Amino acid sequence: MLFRNIALLDRFDSDVREIDLSSKNRTLKIRKIPKNELEEFLLPSEFRSSVEQTFRNAIELGEDKYWLDYHYDVRDHQGMIQAFNTADEDKEKTILALRLFKSGCIRMIFNVKKGERAPTHHFPIGLLRSGERTYSLSESELASLKEFYRKTKDVAWERKKSKASLGIALGRFTDGYERTRLEDKLIDYMIGLEALYLQGEGLGEFRYKMAHRAAVLLSDEKEERKKIFDMMKESYRLRSKIVHGWKYSLSPKKVWLVEDRLRDSIRKFLETPKPRWLDLIF
Repeated sequence: MLFRNIALLDRFDSDVREIDLSSKNRTLKIRKIPKNELEEFLLPSEFRSSVEQTFRNAIELGEDKYWLDYHYDVRDHQGMIQAFNTADEDKEKTILALRLFKSGCIRMIFNVKKGERAPTHHFPIGLLRSGERTYSLSESELASLKEFYRKTKDVAWERKKSKASLGIALGRFTDGYERTRLEDKLIDYMIGLEALYLQGEGLGEFRYKMAHRAAVLLSDEKEERKKIFDMMKESYRLRSKIVHGWKYSLSPKKVWLVEDRLRDSIRKFLETPKPRWLDLIF
């Protein structure tokens, strides 16, 4: 019995047609799916006409785009039910790991789950976002991606479910990707940075403390540390203007810089959950 789940990705690009992230018990690939294969999977005759049109729209939209293609064989009906129940979490783990690996907007905008003697589940086509950075993955990055994916996927997901500072940061990192307004993205990312660099400490001189700790954690180079320090202070100043209703100027690039620093910080904290700040400074 075959369970299969495909999800259309927004703004994903690569110089290879297929990226294999499979493990022992399931096949997981990011790939371009030919139109005839999409039609065979998405257009069975028993669907109502309204659902069929949604699927036809996905086929026309997705023939030249990349899909997350996830499937594995199950032995019985109970296994099929388990597959249906765990597939969404498996996909979300994968999306989180990909987001942590590098910058770029990677989102699922259409999702279909099918299995033998089990109902088909789908959600309609979501919003295509033109103002986001494309997630571009080159063939030269594949080895690094697969190693990072193997080490990080389950660990990051478990940390995200916790209520500790790293879990809060991972949650806000994820939330920021789903926001449509730049202001909301920035606030989510700044809350994530606060959670990491304060970890329950008082808020006195927070802007300086956060900027200084981020600088010493994220770089060993003096000039780069100064850039990170200044950027973090400016980002906190901008966040304060937004939440207090003051005048401000905000661009996608400013938000992307904060997102990148949060990504870099999360990766560092996954390696060392509680950095010793004095050891990093001196």
